[in-house]
Amino acid sequence: MNTRSEVRSMAADPAWSPPSGARRTKVLLVDDDPAFRRLGALALEEAGIEHVTAGTATDALAALKSAADEPFDLILLDVELPGMKGLELVKLLRNSGRDIPVVLVTVRDDVHDKVRALDLGADDYVVKPCSFEELLSRLLAVLRRSRSPDRLCIGGLEIDRQLRRVRRDGDPIELTPREFELLALLVEGCGRVVSKAELLERVWRLQSEPNTNFLQVHFSRLRQKLGPLEGLRIETVYGVGYRLAGAGVDAEGGPS
Repeated sequence: MNTRSEVRSMAADPAWSPPSGARRTKVLLVDDDPAFRRLGALALEEAGIEHVTAGTATDALAALKSAADEPFDLILLDVELPGMKGLELVKLLRNSGRDIPVVLVTVRDDVHDKVRALDLGADDYVVKPCSFEELLSRLLAVLRRSRSPDRLCIGGLEIDRQLRRVRRDGDPIELTPREFELLALLVEGCGRVVSKAELLERVWRLQSEPNTNFLQVHFSRLRQKLGPLEGLRIETVYGVGYRLAGAGVDAEGGPS
């Protein structure tokens, strides 16, 4: 584990620092390894993060239920839990409409495992062994994204980040978690070309494409689900990335 001063220095990040009078950030740490729970709890404590620990998915669900009045801001979740696995818990949470950010921790470093986990609704994927400095940095990044503007509107599109819902001219569009993130990034970019590298890192936490048409396939599905957009279109900038273009889109401005 890194020094206490390194961990403490991260507490100055705005993602950990609520406005005066607001409650502290609250994290649920779920891992069946007592040593990891103990060290993780120490790291969170040093960073000034309120936390609760659990050793199983069942205990985690009980903790979530008991914290209904003061909900958790994020779940740090081991994949290989006894009984219900971490991915099963993520799927259960997302199917029930719970959009609480989840960072998975696992010893498995396969690209396809990462893609599957993120497609199920996880927000990040960290491979053990890792430093707690890196782990806290990942949690910060996820919290920043989760605290971005809740509602983005452009043209006939309305994106609700809190509810993770998309509407076109008032009609709901069913997107997967990754399709949702792809669209939100393009809308946030508002005319800017979002590079392939940025899309892979921010949506899947990958450094390179698993195969040559990975992004092409996902954008093809996204375009198909969105259907015709009046005055808007998703453009492919070959060899570079993708952007949202059309009426009301300005690279110098932003969505309402």
